[in-house]
Amino acid sequence: MQSAESPKEIVSMSRESGVALVTGASRGIGPVIARELAGAGYRLVLTGRSQNEIETLAKELNAMAIPADLTDARQLEAMAAAAERSYGRIDVLVNNAGGDPQREFDAMTWDQNQAIIALNALAPIHLAHALLPGMLARGRGHIVNISSIAGRVSFPYTEAYAAAKDGLIGFTRVLRSDYRARGVIASVVILGAIRDAGQGDRTAKEVGLKLPSAGTSPASAVGRAVLTAINKDKAEIVVMPGPGRVLKAVMDLFPGLGPAMNRAAGANDTMRTVIEFRKQRLNG
Repeated sequence: MQSAESPKEIVSMSRESGVALVTGASRGIGPVIARELAGAGYRLVLTGRSQNEIETLAKELNAMAIPADLTDARQLEAMAAAAERSYGRIDVLVNNAGGDPQREFDAMTWDQNQAIIALNALAPIHLAHALLPGMLARGRGHIVNISSIAGRVSFPYTEAYAAAKDGLIGFTRVLRSDYRARGVIASVVILGAIRDAGQGDRTAKEVGLKLPSAGTSPASAVGRAVLTAINKDKAEIVVMPGPGRVLKAVMDLFPGLGPAMNRAAGANDTMRTVIEFRKQRLNG
């Protein structure tokens, strides 16, 4: 039986001839991550719900596009199998697909809340489970999960989303502990506010707001963080201005700090504006 390679050897080989699967590649931060990996020499398989958008990006990056709704277990498993067949293996999985309707918890149906959990937690866990056997058989692989600081800062009106994203952090930590010695590494990239792509940017444009540069990070920082997590075998990277990991650790010790920061930064007022805007649109 062939022994598993060291983490440094895994990284080196992945960079030379690695194949990466990126979810949520149709819009937002997904294309940014895909372009970063393509620039580093990875061959790509892209998936997302919007067939036209991922096929356009796949053409740009000379990649393969496999449209799929990852909340549908059959579609997810079929996509994973097709992705592995496309190049014979998947070396890197980037679980980027996610999102939140940003509405009041009690105003949403239970099915809507379940859908948030399905997309942001169950889908990435399911996809990791589907691709893990192939990675273990080869003794190499890297799973990068894109999470959020939302739960740690108690960001308003994100109950189900925050639960899912915090759960993804816990999943990544245990997965890394259990399988790293067998050649499969897991990392989590934890996002703060991103100003020029992704959900926050779309929401701001929807309600006519402009995200400030202060306290936010550019989408390009997420792409760089994903590549750093792979190349340097990082357990966790927090994408926030300043000492992100230190701030996250402080908030874990002092849970009341997050809500206080939200009030001071105007996040509560901004999200109330978003909520009222969407109520009016739904009722209009």
